[in-house]
Amino acid sequence: MEWKKLLTECRFGKEEENPRAFEDYYISPFERDYEMIVSSAAFRRLQDKTQVFPLSKSDFVRTRLTHSIEVSTIAKQLGIMCFQNTSFYQHLPIDSDERDNKKLISQRVGDIEAILSCAGLLHDLGNPPFGHVGEEIIREWFKDNLKKIYSLKRNDEKPVSELLNQKQIMDLENFEGNAQALRILSKARYQKELNLPFSIISALIKYPTRCDEIGKTNIRHKMGCYQAEENAFLDIAKEVGTINDEGVVIRHPLAYIVEAADDIAYMTADLEDAVKSGIVSVNDLLYFFKNTYESLGENYGESKQHVERTREIINKLDSLNRAEEDKTKVMSQWGTYLRRWLMYVVCWRFSKSYDNLLQGTYAYDLFYDNNHSLTVKMLKKAMSEFVFDSRIITEPEMSAQIILNFLLDKFIPAVIRFDNYGVMTTQDKKVITLISANYIDDYFKVKKFDGITDEAELLYRRILTATDFISGMTDGYAKALYKKMSGLE
Repeated sequence: MEWKKLLTECRFGKEEENPRAFEDYYISPFERDYEMIVSSAAFRRLQDKTQVFPLSKSDFVRTRLTHSIEVSTIAKQLGIMCFQNTSFYQHLPIDSDERDNKKLISQRVGDIEAILSCAGLLHDLGNPPFGHVGEEIIREWFKDNLKKIYSLKRNDEKPVSELLNQKQIMDLENFEGNAQALRILSKARYQKELNLPFSIISALIKYPTRCDEIGKTNIRHKMGCYQAEENAFLDIAKEVGTINDEGVVIRHPLAYIVEAADDIAYMTADLEDAVKSGIVSVNDLLYFFKNTYESLGENYGESKQHVERTREIINKLDSLNRAEEDKTKVMSQWGTYLRRWLMYVVCWRFSKSYDNLLQGTYAYDLFYDNNHSLTVKMLKKAMSEFVFDSRIITEPEMSAQIILNFLLDKFIPAVIRFDNYGVMTTQDKKVITLISANYIDDYFKVKKFDGITDEAELLYRRILTATDFISGMTDGYAKALYKKMSGLE
């Protein structure tokens, strides 16, 4: 891969030219993109979307918005550390024919920091309401219901599951927030508000994988692109240079940094939120850490050095806990300390594996085999032990399941029969009026500009229209709409 392509400014839609007077006060186009993102409706909706705690009434715990701001900040700092460090492993974002261009080097480093900031803000853009449980609910609904829905066109018709092709069905049954984000951003082809450069979008593609390519490796175990966006996905990869000689799309090197920033943010902040919410105490965490890390290290074959570095992290939490009575402050201070070390080892791994990252042959995350790889395993195990199965999480998740299943039950049959495809019931017609006009407009734009006439393809696109609408909802809106439609309010 080449940096001149990886940092391309190419976009789906044309941008208006700036007045010449603006040239006197230059600002990177990627910095202007940052402003575009924070001003967009899609980004603002993250303020009422779950990070970990569904339907939380607390003003302390993170939402998707505050989490995304944290990820953006960490990602930018990681960019500075990776490309402005003075270590033995330092690498610069330039190609072999650009080594003597100091001005270009400085501009590239600034562009990378801005790209990472933007990607951090956007990394959860496609997530549905109620967090990751929302994704799972949508997947399960399609697995259970596609074979039960009919368009009501005739008496001997087939269910929807027999009208769609296998890839279309796999797309729906593997609904994924990352693929949904690409779907949202690729709509810039039709003059949508977020017209971002391919470099930013490529840095967001955590899983460069289509539904029939899902595998076991950590960058391929989920879907990152629906069939509907396959052409856009390949156009981006060709322009950015993230497609190898075998035609396989590979990860943008900066996507690894965005992924690491996300992991660092949630591993530190979510435990802090858990202590604040009363799910777990600092003493409980310390007891768990002290009785887990050595055996965990043995199970994963971690070195003595890795075990020692993890012990230092635990000892830091212990000393803060002894010195400070306010346990929220303990977790906040420890989180700051922990983040710095995790950021350090991520940058070390990025620099150490730089050549493999640029060649597209690196197959791990940036916590692989570094001084805090065991620390990361311990933190993730603590989240699984204390947070994800706690009552304060599972009770609202049950509510989320009722809400989303209800909305899917209503909206999917309605869109299937929409656009003169089947016999719409009176309820279907009323339900369609509840879908925001911009989603309906998107469907007709795609149908017109892409010249789609195949009935199965249009059926698939209409179903995506409903998932666009539902996944774009905030937690509060989904709950309010459910209450109104079900007669509870």
